[in-house]
Amino acid sequence: MKRMKVGVIGCGMISEVYLKNITSKFAGVLEAVACADIFMGSAEKRAAQFGLKALTVEELLANREIEIVLNLTIPAAHYEIAKKTLLAGKHAYSEKPLALSYEEGRELLKLAEEKGLICAAAPDTFLGAGIQTCIKLLEDGVIGKPVGVHGFMMGCGPENFHPNPAFLYQYGAGPVFDMGTYYYTALTAMFGPAKRVAGFGSRSTIEREIKVKDSPNYPGTFPVDVDTYVASTVEFESGVIANITCGWEFPFWYWDTGLPMFAVFGTEGTLFIPDPNTFDGGSSPFDTEPVMCVKLRRGDGGVEELPLLYDYYDNSRGLGLADLSRCLQEKRQPKINGQMSLHVLEIMLGIFEAAKTGEYHLMESTCQKPEALFHDAPFETEI
Repeated sequence: MKRMKVGVIGCGMISEVYLKNITSKFAGVLEAVACADIFMGSAEKRAAQFGLKALTVEELLANREIEIVLNLTIPAAHYEIAKKTLLAGKHAYSEKPLALSYEEGRELLKLAEEKGLICAAAPDTFLGAGIQTCIKLLEDGVIGKPVGVHGFMMGCGPENFHPNPAFLYQYGAGPVFDMGTYYYTALTAMFGPAKRVAGFGSRSTIEREIKVKDSPNYPGTFPVDVDTYVASTVEFESGVIANITCGWEFPFWYWDTGLPMFAVFGTEGTLFIPDPNTFDGGSSPFDTEPVMCVKLRRGDGGVEELPLLYDYYDNSRGLGLADLSRCLQEKRQPKINGQMSLHVLEIMLGIFEAAKTGEYHLMESTCQKPEALFHDAPFETEI
């Protein structure tokens, strides 16, 4: 199997772990050749770190050897960069979300289909060992018939660690689009497409302070353009009902609420799902070592720990991109595809529509439940 050549647009914080994994863990099917950023200094820094060419965005899109563009720009630029990528004849894989509107997302998928290309968006954390183990347990019926889900992503905002947090409070970001997407994607991977959604939202302030002292804008403030406390209910075609609450309103980290972060309740037990922003069985992205188990309660018994069944339990961002490369070459549907990315986008947009109108949002899009990664390839060998 050949190594498909990747160009990266957007050289901010998240680009480092992607490029680290592309140039090591997934080097069997991916080869990073160039990177670009609107700030050439950022591109040159990443290029020097990983032995790449530093190009302008236009130069990267015109580079004929690049087959896939990894779009790590801010959410407001995802649609524009993805469209330019497709028009340049390259596959487009973006950080979440796919776009900022349903119409933009649908346009991208139509363009990709016309050109015989793939256009999709992260997250790929549901392909990690933690959630894949949970999917296997659900398929094996260990908690009987799944009935309901509760998820809580409630904590302090990203201004507590990000040097440039303002974009995370603009339309297309906020706790739902930035963090809730991990939950809605994992739910779709576990239970298939959604049928309808409801939502409520609020924000406690219209302005926040930059708290990272190394920020070039410290001390300073920035506007809050999105709701920062959002409660949602999603009904799935399978009958499962999920209640997910996302908020950046509290003086603690989201994994430190004391609440079960993510749990599936079934007729014969409860399965505690790991933090969907991680790949292992843990409940914090800052665990010093991978948590190699998931937790389960059978019937009214005590909580037990079950070992992870698969690999990719460390920070494996880029796993979805590696799967894309392999599936393209084997002419199969990638686990992360445009239909799923558009469906998750509509779930999130539908939550805000429901909050505004006071009525359910009935889903227009649908998607297939993605094939579990363990059905497709042994985790014991690297992709």
